[in-house]
Order: sequence, then C-alpha cells, then structure tokens
Amino acid sequence: MPWGLGVSLRAEEWLNVAVPGDVQPAATPLAPLVPGGVPPTAAVNEEVLRADAANLDGCQVIARIDDQIILACDVLWKVNLLIEKQRQKLGAETSVSEEEINAVRKELMKQEVRSLVDRKLLFNQFRRNVPIENWPRIEENLLEPFETHELPQLFKQLNVDNQRDLERELARLGSSLGDVRRAFNERVVATEWIRTKIKVSDEVSPAEMVEYYQAHLKDYDYPARARWEELAVRKNRFASPREAFAALAHMGNEAWQRGTQASVRGAAFAEVAQAKSDGFTAKKGGMHDWTSKGSLQCKAIDEALFSLQVGQMSPILDSGTMFHIVRVLEREEAGRKPYTEVQADIRDQLKDERFRVEMEKYLGKLRADARIWTVFTGHVAADELLGQKPEANQRR
Repeated sequence: MPWGLGVSLRAEEWLNVAVPGDVQPAATPLAPLVPGGVPPTAAVNEEVLRADAANLDGCQVIARIDDQIILACDVLWKVNLLIEKQRQKLGAETSVSEEEINAVRKELMKQEVRSLVDRKLLFNQFRRNVPIENWPRIEENLLEPFETHELPQLFKQLNVDNQRDLERELARLGSSLGDVRRAFNERVVATEWIRTKIKVSDEVSPAEMVEYYQAHLKDYDYPARARWEELAVRKNRFASPREAFAALAHMGNEAWQRGTQASVRGAAFAEVAQAKSDGFTAKKGGMHDWTSKGSLQCKAIDEALFSLQVGQMSPILDSGTMFHIVRVLEREEAGRKPYTEVQADIRDQLKDERFRVEMEKYLGKLRADARIWTVFTGHVAADELLGQKPEANQRR
C-alpha cells in the first residue's frame, strides 16, 4: 500500500485494547480527530461540516472525507519541502515568480489530498468500530514505533539530528511534530485495519506458480554484466586533447609495466588510478561494480566491456570530455533465472496480488459510499477525485 509501514504491530492485539478489569464497551461512531486529539462537540462538528473554509487551531480544513478531515498542516510541510528542493535544483539563476510557486503548491496539495483518501476512509472505519475508551491505549502503543521508525526518517528527510531542530523545521514548513505524529498514527491504524478485514488463502499451487513464471519470462531475463576498473583523464585539464591522450597513455603503460611485477600484480592498476586518474571512482582504485550491458552512456566503454577478454586492457577510449582505459575483471553472460530460483518470490507475488484484488474490492465499496469535499473541487465523488472510472469498482 502507498501508505503502508514496514512495522507489524499485531493488530489483533491492540485494535481492541480494553481497560483491564472492565467489560468491553460497545463501539460508537466518533467525530473527527482535531489537533490536540480532542473530538469536537456535535454542534462544532456540524458547523465545521457546513463551513466552506473552516479553520481549526489556525490550520485550514482543506478536505473532508466522511467523518474525517484533512488539514493544510497535514500536507503543507511535504509540499513546501518538495518546492524547496526543486528550487535548489534549478539554482538561484532561475527566476520563478510567487504566482508560479503558488500554482505548483496548490497542485501538489491536491495530489497529497488524493493520496490520503483511502487512508482516511479506512481510519474512519476503525474509529466507527473501535470503542472510544481504547484509543488512548492505542496511541500509547504507537509511541515506540513512531520514535523508533518514523523519527529517524524525519531527521534524515529534513537534514536535522535532534528533535528540537526537527520541530523548528516542521514549523518553518507549515506543520508541527504533533501533526506528523497524528498522521503516522492514522497511517499505521489504516494499514493494520485493512489487514484485519481482508483474509486471503496462503495456498498457492505449483501449477499457478509455473503458469505465472511462463507468463512473465521477460521479468526473469538478465543482461550480460561486468565488473571493471578504469583509468581516465579530463581533457580540460590539459592544453590540448593530444596532451590529455599522451598523459593517459603514460598512465596505461605504467599500470601495465608495474602489473608484470609479481609483487604488485593485480594491484598496479588500482594504485595508478588512486594516484593519477580523474575517473569518478579513482579513490576506490578505479573499481566499478557490476555494470549491465547497455547501461552506460559512453557506447565505446560499453562495447569494450563486453568484447575484451577478461584481464585485457582496452585501447584509449574517447567519451567526449574524457579519455579512458578500462580493464574487465569479471564478466557474466546474459541469461534467465531458473524457475527453481524464483519460485519463492512468485509465491509471495501471487499472494500479494490476491490481497491487492481483495483490498481494491473493499476500498471500492468505501469509496462508492464516501462523502467527500475538498477546497479545490467542492463536493466530489471518490472515483472522480482519484481519477478513476466509476464503473471500475462496479465490475469487481
């Protein structure tokens, strides 16, 4: 799922947490969660549902999906971060008007809202079916996964190394740690909820797996590949291409002559590369890991890697901006993975497909009955918002 989490929280154990010693109360429909975790009163909820541009704690409501709301704070920090990174790529010399930025921001926010529809629908099912008394215990159970799995990712994403700086960055981008934590809780709950609602058979017959393999043979083909090493010089370091060519020829001769000495055999090429080469992997001794045939932009190098004998040095090759000498260390020919090697993966893929089919059926029913409003579209059907044909779910 696009909003899934690689953490299993054993949904059966915590989705129905009961207060110790108490009788499990009946499930009750709940109003939307708002910042602070306190559901609004019925009167306030009605007012929010009627308003065209509602605000909660200073954060605009930009969508309502059944009983759930999406706040600008839920998506704005991601959108602003994407815009910042794109502007950095473009560089200071590229002029972009505020009008253009706002148009991009609006479109990205619309995309984020679309991506949250299924999560909100599933979270709403959870809220309607799990007793309200259980929710504090569930939130408590989610604290450790958030701190263990989500916080490190946020630190990396926002380029910070402590929680205080993380909170500052989120605030600068238009959100807060509380908003992010709430979104994380909803994502995990939605994921675990659908896992409890959808059961598929784990039994996959050998005939099914063989049929799948035969139908996807191209997926198991692999190209020829080679490990290799390189000496290179940049032409612009020299007064003329002729001088660059001569410098590389000298490096190649040195590597070959030193390589004939027993004491340095096999290491000479790497030593010369580290000392003199301009190649991208010079610090690693000019070593390149497994490279598939046809994956290099320089056709001359690509052809050399798959025509030279293993251990043979190439002639000097021209890539346009640089001259190169390459040597193949190891090569594997093209082929196809045998069925016996991939049958376990095929079994998992078939089970995943079964789950996806059933998940789409379940979500299709929720989408068909969903009441959706967004600040961008007004009232809209889920299929229309998601860009799907309404009949797609009906055929399932």
